[in-house]
Amino acid sequence: MSSFGAFPFRRRGRLDPDDAPLRIRSCRDLCSWHRTPVERRGEPMFACRGCGSQWVPSEHWTPRESSGGIPPAVLEIVRAEI
Repeated sequence: MSSFGAFPFRRRGRLDPDDAPLRIRSCRDLCSWHRTPVERRGEPMFACRGCGSQWVPSEHWTPRESSGGIPPAVLEIVRAEI
């Protein structure tokens, strides 16, 4: 007879959004980045309405619009960190 003791215990309910990985998807030439009302670990979160990717300032990449430009709200944050 098998034992269920080998299975790790998991709490039921919602996961802490700070522990969930960000969604990062390939651009589909539809990128349109906007700040969301959500904060992640104290940082503002941005999301792309075109591909569904998410970004916070601590990421090692910078989101781009479908035109290739950096969204103004993101550029403001990046410039403030320099």
